Amino acid sequence: MKKPNFKFDFKTRHAGISALITIAVLAGVILINLLAGELKLQKDLTPKKLFSLTEETVVLLEGLEEPVEILALYRQGEEPANIMQAVEEYPRKSGMVILNIVDPDRNPAILGRFTSGEDKIPPGAFIVSSGDEYRIIPAMNMYDLSYGPQGQPQVFGQKVEQQISAAIAYVTTGVTPVIYELIGHGETPLASIGFADTLGQANYELQELSLLRSNISNDAALITLIGPRADLSDSEIEKLNSYLLEGGSMLMALNYTPEPLSNIEGFLKKWDIKVRRGIVLETRQNRLPANYSGSPLIFAPYATEHEALASLAENRLDPFFQATMGFAPTDSRQNQLVYEALLQSSDDSRLRSDLTSEAAAQTGIIPGDENGPIDVAIAVRQRNLDDYSFDGGTIVALGSASTLQGLPDGQIKANVDMVMQLVNWSVGDEATINIDSKSMYRLPLRIGNLTAIIYILISIIVIPAACIAGALIVYFRRRHK
Repeated sequence: MKKPNFKFDFKTRHAGISALITIAVLAGVILINLLAGELKLQKDLTPKKLFSLTEETVVLLEGLEEPVEILALYRQGEEPANIMQAVEEYPRKSGMVILNIVDPDRNPAILGRFTSGEDKIPPGAFIVSSGDEYRIIPAMNMYDLSYGPQGQPQVFGQKVEQQISAAIAYVTTGVTPVIYELIGHGETPLASIGFADTLGQANYELQELSLLRSNISNDAALITLIGPRADLSDSEIEKLNSYLLEGGSMLMALNYTPEPLSNIEGFLKKWDIKVRRGIVLETRQNRLPANYSGSPLIFAPYATEHEALASLAENRLDPFFQATMGFAPTDSRQNQLVYEALLQSSDDSRLRSDLTSEAAAQTGIIPGDENGPIDVAIAVRQRNLDDYSFDGGTIVALGSASTLQGLPDGQIKANVDMVMQLVNWSVGDEATINIDSKSMYRLPLRIGNLTAIIYILISIIVIPAACIAGALIVYFRRRHK
């Protein structure tokens, strides 16, 4: 029997090599896809990084010493992808975090330790627990909502990281720092102007405190005095001073009053803070909001490079102050106290102390005006003179309490962020964490007529023509071999 004769000429070898290369490429593509699926390689390309964790959360996770469990209460197949993608980042970043999806209808026993009696946790909620501590996050708390004219809720932001990270901070420390808000002097506490939910989400608890009836509790993380219309008594001042000398922290926001609040101003002088009575007028046009007819009473001050407001500068957010007083360090400075400006008006601004004469309504310079810049938000810290560490009392003071209530057309996000950053900096507690909600708003892609024509020409003429030209070149080159 004659053996078959296989002749490996050039064309045969070329076809074999091409086939092997094709098989190798296909095998490589399949392998890469399999590996990517197993490793879950992803990149967050959303403008607001909806599915990524901030540095603050990463630091929190790196410091975990006890395991944390996150239970997502969803029926099989009903998990919202946008929420779960963000939550799944927690176990990826830390081996101390365990994420489990539980059907609350089929696994009531698992949820028994988080409920009592006939209470039920509805589907869509999250439970964050560590040891005996836990926090339940309702589904609606994962979103920033606004309501339309007919009361229809509209989602415009996502608060997954804000809620989960604050819950982890709470369950791993078991501590909720308490902010005591002074009352009894016509104040406007933060709780009454919409900050209760924001502070609660950052793991703070707000309580009212009357210094005439009670002393300052040992669990006070911060004392606030917002917009007092009447002065504090000598005994109240003495309690505040003792609290600060023992290392306490205070956030104060004042409004201009026709008569000086002598005890409050005297108390601040003991802490090297001089209240500059009057109203700041800002005349630099690029610091004035356009929708208030260029009023010099409402303006965006400049933030200094102080750590307390660092993220304002990073996010390019400008808080707005209205009808604000100013501050300055006293002439007799104390070595153990450090006065630091946080927000200032421009060099073109003025402080007007004459607010009663006929000339007071003028925007031009009048006698008695003091040139800027004017400090409108300041901090004073007490330091240890042995090692110069800041281990004493802290006061943060703002020249306008009405600013915290928002401008006439509503609250300003930058003002809310400013308050939260000042609170966090003053407290300096690892049990608190403040992460902004992440906007889900998307600007529509707008393409002009000329741009559209160019894209059409490229798509239906240039690219096909290039492909045809390339094919012809290959054809004629192979034909002449």
